[in-house]
Amino acid sequence: MQKNVAIIGGGFGGLSIGALLAKAGIPVTLFESDTDLGGRAKCIEKEGYIVDLGLHAIRFGNSGPAARVLKSVGQSLEFAHKKDRTSYVYQDGRLIKRPNVIEDFMETELVPPESRQALLQTVFAMVGENPADWYGKTLLEFVEQHTQDQHVKRFFRLLGFTIIAADIETASAGEVMSFVKNAQMAEEPIAEAAGGIKQIIDKLRKVIETTGGEVRTGCRVERIETDGARASGVIVGGKLHSASAVVFTPPVQHLFRSIGKENFPPDFVSYSENLEPTSGVSIDFGLSEPITELEGNIICLDPVVLGSFPSNYDKSLAPKGKQLSTWLMVIPYAEARKGSGLKEALESLRGFIRKLYPIFFEHVEWERPLAYLILDGVHLKVGQSRIDRHSIQSPYVSNLFFVGDTAKGDGCSGDIAFDSAIKAAPMIHEFLK
Repeated sequence: MQKNVAIIGGGFGGLSIGALLAKAGIPVTLFESDTDLGGRAKCIEKEGYIVDLGLHAIRFGNSGPAARVLKSVGQSLEFAHKKDRTSYVYQDGRLIKRPNVIEDFMETELVPPESRQALLQTVFAMVGENPADWYGKTLLEFVEQHTQDQHVKRFFRLLGFTIIAADIETASAGEVMSFVKNAQMAEEPIAEAAGGIKQIIDKLRKVIETTGGEVRTGCRVERIETDGARASGVIVGGKLHSASAVVFTPPVQHLFRSIGKENFPPDFVSYSENLEPTSGVSIDFGLSEPITELEGNIICLDPVVLGSFPSNYDKSLAPKGKQLSTWLMVIPYAEARKGSGLKEALESLRGFIRKLYPIFFEHVEWERPLAYLILDGVHLKVGQSRIDRHSIQSPYVSNLFFVGDTAKGDGCSGDIAFDSAIKAAPMIHEFLK
């Protein structure tokens, strides 16, 4: 019998590992419970707009993990090119240019003139550090080794936001350092896929289906069937789909919806159930006419908000003469678990947009509000950095593998999913031998 792999989930992780294995000649079957692929990054078409599920920047462009996955399966990632990559920080009631290169730090209005030398020295110190020495220490600990300046500390919240961890009292300094170093080496620290994330989803699906693999949407895996310390396959529609290996790609917090806790030791069960994600709300808007030509992002740290007008740099995302705008607010997980917390955050986000653009809501044709108890599977705080997360191959169920944004991959957000797939593919190939 030919060895095969069952993949649970059709998000970044599932599609990536499916394409990598299928391209290597390993039969795969991917099961996605939704009718659309993409998971927390799926894309919809609405009234002539192409709308991603939230904002999904491709970190490090052609040198990032998303591009590396596509290149490994014979595809390329096409980017939407911005004429102006200037992003702005909303601070002290006004929009201030975010510094992009070292020279900008000595002129940035985000800190007063008397604090800029301390800022530059602290940033230079970060570039010289080894991230491995700092994964278990907070960003605040690093900053306070070099300065007590409150303005510098506030600026480092902005660096923390690059990994969606603006709270420097808990954010892993090593994770921020790793991002800064990779961004320095990349031709484009942040890039956007042309035509939205749909490009990545469609290309990975095509690779799977044209190399002998199978993608089944609208198919929920009811459970992972186990036989001793091995998985024998997955139950779908009441029937067993036998598999030589199983890859679980949703957040590990959802693992025990599919497999019994008795297969794992208590400490792993506790870890999986208590891994803290990031949470938040987002609203997509279709606007009857453009209200700004801004191509970069708008960032605010109090509240933690990220806004964008993607159709300004990618005209394919909105009908001619109209504009697509997407806004995200990150809120603490403890707050998000209260149903009222997410509802209040949506209203707060609308209020923030109205303050920034008083005429915004006069031009709204439609809006799509969304709430995420799990935005990113793991909040990159101390104790949850890459050195702390669970291994890709389970030591408890020998042919169970984990790929996705809670696995032991490098990067943050969706990058962890892409990178964990790159790491998992040779492991699974070796296991099947």
